[in-house]
Amino acid sequence: MTLIQSIKLICFLLILIWGRLGFSQDVLGKEYWQALSENEKVSFITGVYSGFTKSLDIMGHEAKRQRKKDKYWTSPFSLEKSAHDIKEYYSPKIGYDYELITKLLDAFYTNPDNDQIDLIFALHVLILHQEGKVRRANELLLHKQKEYLLGK
Repeated sequence: MTLIQSIKLICFLLILIWGRLGFSQDVLGKEYWQALSENEKVSFITGVYSGFTKSLDIMGHEAKRQRKKDKYWTSPFSLEKSAHDIKEYYSPKIGYDYELITKLLDAFYTNPDNDQIDLIFALHVLILHQEGKVRRANELLLHKQKEYLLGK
């Protein structure tokens, strides 16, 4: 597989993940989350984390493969940016404690101001908070809430 093909595959996977999960607000919002049983919530979070982990693995594997052929090779900016963005959805403090993440999302949706926030975005905000990036998380959340309120 060539570098271009690998980058296209990675981009496709990222678009698929974000397109399927991030942009379907009407399907994967508060109502969807609250309709799930506790086991389904944990399974959902497990699946999301597995997708992010696999994406990072693919990007890392491709970077290693390319470096072996050319010791002066550096990963394209888009690859680095994508990896950085995906890492914002993981908190070493929480690790893979899916039940804790589930409880955090349940608490997030108890606030009526968050009713229209899609599930993946909510996960992003919560993870940023857990990592101590409270200002960034709050700015993202306020921006999203503002978008919703302006649309009414």
